[in-house]
Amino acid sequence: MAEFRLPDLGEGVTEGEVIEWRVREGDTVERDQILGVVGTDKATVEVPSPFAGRVLAVLVAEGARIRVGDPLLRVGDPDEALEDPTAPAPTKELPTPRPSPVARSTATSIRRVPALPSVRRAARQRGIALDEVHGSGEWGRVRLADLLATGRRVPLRGPARVMAEQVTRAHRHVPQVTVVIEADVSQLEKRVAAEESTGEDRPTLLSLICLATLAELAEAPLFNTSLDDEALELVYHDRVQLGIAVQAEDGLRVATVRDADLLAAPAFCSELQRVVSAARAGTLSAPELTGSTFTISSGGKQGGLLATPLVNWPNVAVLGVHAIEDRAVVEKGHVVVGRRANLSLSFDHRVIDGMTASRFLYQLAARLAPET
Repeated sequence: MAEFRLPDLGEGVTEGEVIEWRVREGDTVERDQILGVVGTDKATVEVPSPFAGRVLAVLVAEGARIRVGDPLLRVGDPDEALEDPTAPAPTKELPTPRPSPVARSTATSIRRVPALPSVRRAARQRGIALDEVHGSGEWGRVRLADLLATGRRVPLRGPARVMAEQVTRAHRHVPQVTVVIEADVSQLEKRVAAEESTGEDRPTLLSLICLATLAELAEAPLFNTSLDDEALELVYHDRVQLGIAVQAEDGLRVATVRDADLLAAPAFCSELQRVVSAARAGTLSAPELTGSTFTISSGGKQGGLLATPLVNWPNVAVLGVHAIEDRAVVEKGHVVVGRRANLSLSFDHRVIDGMTASRFLYQLAARLAPET
């Protein structure tokens, strides 16, 4: 019998959370088969099995906090009997920060309850054990309405917990100020509409805004710095690690395009599409979720008229791109319909003053709508 323990996940990660088990007691597993998904403060990682055999016991419930080296499950020979789930475990299970129904249930008990996959996912996100919810559907099936009726207090987990911690750090560290201007994006829309390429390197509105921002960062390196709080020294970064805020199903992530300033436009467009898609799917590696030196937050059509994004500390600034819409504008003394969007720049006022931030935004807007 072999005991599977949480392996070293790299990047200095010492603990995580069991997001999902892909196997249950009695299953036969092959070497390198994915056993489950573990979430850390840097990434969501699929954990493969180092050996083949039969799962005899699942030792940690979904939602439980674990440390590197903690036992997760036991695997034995295919004909070996399952362990008695009521017997005392020889190893101690690390408790969750708050008592939770998930911590008192096993992965197998969760899986036995009839429920749609979407309901199971919602239960995991809310930290609710399905076997403790009264199912009002046929044959006791748990419906989403049953989950919503529980009214329980549950801890933040996974990407939601990571986002809460990062936002708290940013708010605590950064004396933030935001400036906003209106930008003409009609030329960008025409360039995208006229583009004949259909591949991954096809430019989009976001990629063109990113490329214009990279060009402006080359002229204004102050915005691509970090502040060493203890030494009160500015750290200038040689390369631009461009962070892109991405709204995924289970929370907000910042995907990083590595060395973005070294990429030619087609290569940048392709890489941007790759990291955004991977962020939404939850498949980015840890290095692709960390290390940004400047961040862009774009809500697309849902970006709203105006917002003040929080600086992604230790960055010193974040660019917000808001919804594009028809607006009445004055051109040569006449009121016409123009395509406009608000751009916001939130910045660390210890490093950047308002005049410098405004100059950055106006010069960026000029790049987006070059004079003809």
